[in-house]
Amino acid sequence: DRHALCLAVAEKRLPSTTKAFAALVAAAKGKEYQAMHPAKLTFQALRIHLNQEFDEMRRGMRAAAEVMIDGGRLGVLTWKHSECAILVDFHRHFEVVQPMQPLLKWMRSNHPEKENALPTAWGLTMDDAQRPSEREMRDNSRSRSAILHVLRKVDAGRRLADVERLAYPLLGWAPPPDAPKPPPVTFKYEAAIAGRDEHRKEKKEKKEKK
Repeated sequence: DRHALCLAVAEKRLPSTTKAFAALVAAAKGKEYQAMHPAKLTFQALRIHLNQEFDEMRRGMRAAAEVMIDGGRLGVLTWKHSECAILVDFHRHFEVVQPMQPLLKWMRSNHPEKENALPTAWGLTMDDAQRPSEREMRDNSRSRSAILHVLRKVDAGRRLADVERLAYPLLGWAPPPDAPKPPPVTFKYEAAIAGRDEHRKEKKEKKEKK
């Protein structure tokens, strides 16, 4: 469907209505094997991009983790694999190393001075993911795809990422990637709010004139 949309843009015939846009995508994708409209995922992707939903998720988790107290819990509900992947990747960068973690044990045995050089920083542990019960799914069918993840903060811990950063060069491995910074806020919230308020004002004025 991306080719159909790109061609429509290039030829300046991109539909201006939701119905026409959905028809264009449906014609390009053909019949879906699932019982849903062929354009559903395309509209979903546009919504995610325009609302910056994945970036908002990354920013929100990072901000929450930074302000939580020791032992504080952050609950995150995910519905899609892409959301789970973002959460797992976030936890991976701030995961607290466990005492019996193989890489830490190797460092302790072969390079104890490196273990002593590990920095202390806040980190995260993660509980086992929780899925809805059969009863909950009967009462609320939309919960079927939901997964609850609970992250717990440890104020003075050692991160697995720091263990990797020190151990990998000793093993001749390529260095692990640094933890990504929170994505910048590019959505113009003030402009959006101003536009919304202006739209409401215009509607009110039209209503009063009637």
